[in-house]
Amino acid sequence: MRTPLVLLSLLALTSTACPAVIEPPDPVPTDAFALDPVPQGQGFQFITRETEVPQGVEQQDCYFFKAGELAAANGMPANEPLNLHRIQISQRDGSHHMNIYRVRTIVGLDPANGAFQPASNGSGPCFNSANWADWPLLANTQQDGTIDWTYPDGVANVIQPDEWLMLQSHFVNASTQKTPHNYGKVWVNFWGIPKDQVKHELGTIFATKQSIRVCTKNPTPTFDGVCNINNKSPVQIIGANGHFHSRGKQFRIYAWDGSSLERPSESQRFYTSETWDDPPMTRSPELDMTLPAGGGIWYTCNYEWTPPPIGCQALNEFDKKKYSTPDSLLDCCYTFGPQVDQNEHCNAFIYYYPKQDDVNCF
Repeated sequence: MRTPLVLLSLLALTSTACPAVIEPPDPVPTDAFALDPVPQGQGFQFITRETEVPQGVEQQDCYFFKAGELAAANGMPANEPLNLHRIQISQRDGSHHMNIYRVRTIVGLDPANGAFQPASNGSGPCFNSANWADWPLLANTQQDGTIDWTYPDGVANVIQPDEWLMLQSHFVNASTQKTPHNYGKVWVNFWGIPKDQVKHELGTIFATKQSIRVCTKNPTPTFDGVCNINNKSPVQIIGANGHFHSRGKQFRIYAWDGSSLERPSESQRFYTSETWDDPPMTRSPELDMTLPAGGGIWYTCNYEWTPPPIGCQALNEFDKKKYSTPDSLLDCCYTFGPQVDQNEHCNAFIYYYPKQDDVNCF
């Protein structure tokens, strides 16, 4: 059977036509907050999961890891300490805080229960501050975007290769604070220096005033706390920031002589914050405050009561359940606790050198 001429012509045209152009796939978008990884042999990077934060949710996630394992994966010795000299932290918008702690006494938050332990709306071990009461602070930020801090020459925070670290990330999408795109994520770069370059070990203080009450009958209270470093020689403070929630109006930190019972003079103030949701972090080289032997820090939080977004009944129920407050004393009070809309904080973060082993806060 002979093929029709028209069909032969169509086949000829098909065989000689240009092949179809295949469009390349759209490139994977680069996250605007992502940090470039630390070069091989100079430290390591840790990245959290992309955590969903729907409207009405406060998401606080705890991540456990060991510096030695991550350092080894990036070309460093697995059995040697990391002498942390520079830290970079980047967070998406909506972060309430990011803290990194060195794990010590295990209470209700245990790395044996998994490297990733999430919690929502105040419920779960990652929301209970008693679970890390004696865990030393390693690093923190409360700011969206990126911080990049290199310590003074010769100063390093010495991290042992086999010790557990815990990164805690808190994103809020509630009434007083928002996560614009409903997803949170954190990047942290740890940069080390050789052991022979370390002259001073960095020390940190995480102080929290838990006896705070901001109530309708006492709407503008002030609370004070102190920490005695018990240093036998002077120490240098090189970093500080404060933390409270939306009723907070002013956070101040002063150099303290370690014995006076009155708040230090304003000439001794080295930190001030009047922005609760994006508090500044004052750090070297701008901050270099010398504390005398036996000295410490004094911190002060001022508040102004505002009507609670969740209603007074919810505040009273929390007050009664958490603190066993009798009905006669319930007064729509914001008390110490983790949630932004119903609790308050008065936390001070201090970085200094050389490290001391007998710091007491009260």
